[in-house]
Amino acid sequence: MSTPKEIAEKTKARLQSYGLFSAQTINAVAKLTQHQASFATYQDFFTAMGVPLKPTLFVNKQGRGVYVVDIAPRKKQKGTLVSFLPMGNSLDQNQLYQTAALASAFPEYRIIAFGNPSAKPFAHRTERLSLGDWLRVAFTKNSQPAVSAELAYLQSQNISNAQYIGYSYGALKALLCARYGDIQPQRLVLLDPVAHARYKKQLLTDFMFTMKPLGEYVNRTGLQTFLDARNDAVSMIDYTKGLARPVNVAIGLMLSRIEVMPFIKNLVEKQPTLRVTLAWGTKSELGNDAHMTAEAHGLSHDVAPGRLQTFRLVGDKHAFANDLALTAAILYESIE
Repeated sequence: MSTPKEIAEKTKARLQSYGLFSAQTINAVAKLTQHQASFATYQDFFTAMGVPLKPTLFVNKQGRGVYVVDIAPRKKQKGTLVSFLPMGNSLDQNQLYQTAALASAFPEYRIIAFGNPSAKPFAHRTERLSLGDWLRVAFTKNSQPAVSAELAYLQSQNISNAQYIGYSYGALKALLCARYGDIQPQRLVLLDPVAHARYKKQLLTDFMFTMKPLGEYVNRTGLQTFLDARNDAVSMIDYTKGLARPVNVAIGLMLSRIEVMPFIKNLVEKQPTLRVTLAWGTKSELGNDAHMTAEAHGLSHDVAPGRLQTFRLVGDKHAFANDLALTAAILYESIE
């Protein structure tokens, strides 16, 4: 097994190969990874970062719920980072580890992470939404019910100076919260959102293809504690059953018809101070490199000059965000 110092050197070389990140960012992430690798267990890492072993279920006045982890900053607070997870991913040990990694990278920020409906024990009360609400999520432009519990939690906390981070379906959730919420975030960091609308069967096929390379990106980190957390999470939850729940079927239907770049365009036009970071893998199963490149170019030059930052990750697939060092590098270049 590699030592923490060896892991840091491998991390530095991997990030340098992208040609996208500053030397300051690469050195900072390598140092961060070395620190993460120094923990004997993931439970020790969680404790040091202030991450609980179990999330809290927040339920709004309408009985709609969401699991949440809310971590206090470990230094003088600069702001709040709100993290939205991919579809079907709950705040299990795997996602709690990724939340702890976010907290370790940004000790001056309050970290709020929202889970998604999954299988037991995360089959939470979001399904108390009415049939009409889920039909609106699945088939209309009114997708607010999909994030109603998250919005209620954020509003209850009187948050200002917030920045939203979302990966995959979480990127869409970040966009929805920016559209419907009382809080106008300073920045959105969107990691490989579903690029454009596609047939439902094609979306399901593409989604299933994202699973195969996932382990490769986890293994890249060299963090045994991350592997341990992921193994414990996989043994606890049946993701297939979670994805088959009505809430996730409705979300899948919503994802199959969303055009993400017009959504971003509309948002930055309405919120003139909003800045957006957009990262995608050129071989993403849920992306389209040519489409994203062309749309991002047009948005950056014609609609929001100076407000769109892009990371085109050559050769990477949808699962790239599970490379915690790569995600940290993108965030270090983005978060203010």
